[in-house]
Amino acid sequence: MKIFLFLIIFTSSFLFANKEDEILSQTTINSIAYQEDKTSYCRDRSNPELLDWSQEFSEPSLSKDYWRYRVSNGFTENGQYISGWGNDELQYYTRPDRKNKKNHTSDNLFIEDGLLKIQPIYSTKSYLGFNFTSARIDTRYLKSFTYPSRITICFKVPRGGGFWPAFWLMPVEDIKWPQGGEIDIMEHRGRISNIASSALHFGEAYNDKSTLVGETLIPKKVRFIDKFHSISLEWRENELKFYLDNEKQPYFSVKNTDDFFSKYGYPFNRNYYMILNVAAGGIYDDYWIDKGTFCNDKECSNMKNPDNHRLLVDWIEYEKLDK
Repeated sequence: MKIFLFLIIFTSSFLFANKEDEILSQTTINSIAYQEDKTSYCRDRSNPELLDWSQEFSEPSLSKDYWRYRVSNGFTENGQYISGWGNDELQYYTRPDRKNKKNHTSDNLFIEDGLLKIQPIYSTKSYLGFNFTSARIDTRYLKSFTYPSRITICFKVPRGGGFWPAFWLMPVEDIKWPQGGEIDIMEHRGRISNIASSALHFGEAYNDKSTLVGETLIPKKVRFIDKFHSISLEWRENELKFYLDNEKQPYFSVKNTDDFFSKYGYPFNRNYYMILNVAAGGIYDDYWIDKGTFCNDKECSNMKNPDNHRLLVDWIEYEKLDK
């Protein structure tokens, strides 16, 4: 393994580590905005007239026009069932049962206080053989997204070892992963208080690909996991930029001409659908899991502050940009 280090000074500093098939960039953000203690540091809302699509979660029902549930603990590829979603994840994704069908919600996903809440649950009583349950929703076949645009999510991550919340994009076309590219707008390790990340996956196959990861580091005193933050993807032809909150400089950006894409090419000029989920355990955080930080039932009656153990989403925006 070769390590390359260099420093760029403006509002952020960057550390690049180059592995054989993975490149990690880390950007430290010391924004003056974080000197003020606020509940939310999310980016200012866009002019509604400029939005192509948005979700505010102001009603108790999740829109069936845009969201569908993905169920199970894995997927089938080439006739073979891949458990744990290929990442050794522990959760079984559920769908609305009869009591929640009207609102298109479930014990693991519901709307409350104007927030979409995804709540992984750990129970000693198994559900279809699984002790962890959670929710995963997507817009496939219902709503697609492409460039030039800006996609923003305002969210608060769950606190505790083993939580893996993610907001990401996959190709609309039925194409073998990761040939069409995967855009992870937001991922987070629940035990880490001040880091969020974005990632890009692309290549020919699971064992023949590249991964680019961009992490944003926030001062620990800000307590990233205790506040609402936003991540925005500014998506143009042949270029992707990721922004935290109201920052003017991206913490992660790529262009099709970057050397990263010389081997496999640049796959991100296409239509994608949106995915929102919270996984439990798995390879993302080296199999770290703390069962005591998970809710034990829908009411999360074992926690003093249940919302600290749920992914909370305030709003999502999709704004078309000029070319």
